[in-house]
Order: sequence, then C-alpha cells, then structure tokens
Amino acid sequence: MKLNYFTIIILLIGLILSQTAFAADEGSHAAEFLSHGVGARALGMGSAFVAIADDSTATYWNPAGMTNVENNSFSAMYSDTFGSSDGSFITNGLVNYNFVNYVHQIEGIGSLGLSWIRLGVDDIPRTTFIDIDNNGRLGDYQDINGNGEKDTGEPYIDRPTVAGYFSNTDNALLISYARNIQPVISVGGSVKLLKQSIFDYSGSGFGIDIGFMFTPYKGLRLGTMLLDATGTQIRWNTADKPIFTRGRRIRLGGAYQFAFNKIGNGSISADIETDQADYAENNDSGGGVIYRTGVEFWLFNTLALRTGWNGHGLSLGSGLQLTVSTMTFFVDYAFNSHTLGGSQRISVSGQF
Repeated sequence: MKLNYFTIIILLIGLILSQTAFAADEGSHAAEFLSHGVGARALGMGSAFVAIADDSTATYWNPAGMTNVENNSFSAMYSDTFGSSDGSFITNGLVNYNFVNYVHQIEGIGSLGLSWIRLGVDDIPRTTFIDIDNNGRLGDYQDINGNGEKDTGEPYIDRPTVAGYFSNTDNALLISYARNIQPVISVGGSVKLLKQSIFDYSGSGFGIDIGFMFTPYKGLRLGTMLLDATGTQIRWNTADKPIFTRGRRIRLGGAYQFAFNKIGNGSISADIETDQADYAENNDSGGGVIYRTGVEFWLFNTLALRTGWNGHGLSLGSGLQLTVSTMTFFVDYAFNSHTLGGSQRISVSGQF
C-alpha cells in the first residue's frame, strides 16, 4: 500500500509529539546556551527558521534543511550579547558567543555538517585577601558589635586583592547528516557533544536533535524538529558528580516564499516551540509555548531586510549578497532586544 506525502508527514509529526510526552521537567535549563540561536540571518527573522533552514546554519535550526543548501557552504558568527550600553559598537557584550560551521554535499550519500558553538564569560576576577595582621587567617574584619558575623559597616582588616582570572565557557560540537527520503521530504539529525567549565570544575554531555522537512507545494515548506531527543545529560566532575538533564522539546514551523518580478523575493515564517518546563510560571506568554514570526525580503537579490518576533522581543536585521567568480558571499547583521540589554550578531557565510 502506497502512502501519500500528507499521510507520511502526519505520521512523522505524531511520532515526535508522542516522544515529547516523556520530557523530564527536572533540569530543563541545563546547557541553556544551546537555546541562543545561531546565524544573523535567522536571528534577524525572530528565530522563526525551522521551516526555512536553507543555509549552513540548518545544522542548528533543522538538520533536514541541509538538503536545501546549494553546493558546499560555511558560516561564522560573532555575537556581542547583553551589551553594556556605554556607547561602543559590537565590542562590549557581557557574553562572548560565537558559531562556525561547514556543510558538505556528497552525491548519492547526502549532506554532512560540522558545527562549533562557544559561549564564554572571560576574564572573571578571582579575589582573595592579603594577610595584613599576619595571623594566618584570611578575611579578618572588625567585628564591631561582637556577634561573630561581618555586618554592613564593619571594614575588613585584611586587604582584598585579585589573585587571578578564570573563564566560564560552554562548548558544543554538532555532527549533522541529512538526506531526501522522497523528492519533497527530507530527514536529518545532529549529534551534540557538549563541554562546560567554570573555574576548576567541568561537565560533559551528549545529545541528539532530529528534524524533518516537507515541501507539499512550490513555495510552501513545513518543518518540525525534536530537540534533545534522548534527553541531553550533563555530568559534572564535582565531588557528588551531579547530572543535569536538558528535557525534550518540539519545534514546528511553516514558511511561504514569494517573489515580485524584477524587484526581489522574500519569505514569511512562523514557528511554535514547547518551552522549558518552568518558563510559563514567569512569562506572560504562558502555556509553555513560545511563538515566533519572521519576514525576509531580498531587494534585487543584493540587499536583505529582516524583522521578527523571537518570543521575547523584537528582532531586526539586514544582509548583503556578493558574488565573486563561482562563490557567493553573505554578510548579515541582527539586533535582538532583551531585558538584560540588546544583543548584536554579525555573520559571514558563503557557498561554493
């Protein structure tokens, strides 16, 4: 019996939805850096990208979309996250967040991708005390009221000093694969190898993302993705060796591509994503679901304008396309608003 494409995609979505029912609430914010998004193009569209995913950042947004990447492709992103608002441009984010990847097409086999994500807070000062009174104890203070505790207004006897600096870093290596299983259906997945560290402690983990892409009609594309399908676990090397689990979530989306003769072309997209387990308790959106929308328009296939809503705030972006010989380059910029400060991203990507 031959199933039509609509039946196949419904069965796939049903399978993913059934898996999310077993998502664990505990530790759902583990490895939260994986939720920040990559690529200035997608981020400028409000991160509503699961059904578009037609550039090398598909390894993150929906690995099934790698089959839509033309030729071989690469991407690199620099991010100024949570800016300090002191008037400088790009260079004063509190968090250093970067991404680089490469997608290679192999005829008859499929699409292969390799990606690296790094988030870091560097040069964090580690303070200690100088033993001014030479009694062998550090941190002595004037206990004026004699209660044995340091209260406000009681100065230190020992002098605090910076003993050194350390970093808080999160790293992820994504190994991705995708191929078409039907002319209008593609499937893909990413294996995630994680490493986190702070001061003398570190943790490592492993996870899997699974994505599907369905193109029922020309210009219309549907995408779905199961994130952390196996429940991504991070095991730390501290004394009690705690394990933090990143629970499963699902992302669904649709995109429509349009064109205006001699002027340009664009896309409209919308995503929904099941949110982290405790998100709805402290957010107006409620229901444990994030809604995202995005618009992109290319003017004369040279200049792109983008905007969107990422579930938390407004996104804006722009892009420039350049062709040199047989290679095409893209330079993209995105700004995302946030209560902790605006975040700026710049991406450079190419196809050859």
